[in-house]
Amino acid sequence: MKIGDIVTRRVCGEEMQFCILGFYTKQSTGERVAILAMLDPATIVETPVRELAPVKVRDLFALTTSLYVH
Repeated sequence: MKIGDIVTRRVCGEEMQFCILGFYTKQSTGERVAILAMLDPATIVETPVRELAPVKVRDLFALTTSLYVH
């Protein structure tokens, strides 16, 4: 799996769709963890590409622990 992939996960017994925003490795366990954004069909919009501005994944999260973002 890679950043941008759409994946499913069971939440409260229901299949939900998410977009992978990034990954990090837990220092305590070495486990690789995905950072996901839930896709809600009610909030999906269309927009011209020229109106978009890039955002770094690190800017989306206030990481309070030392994590390795890949």
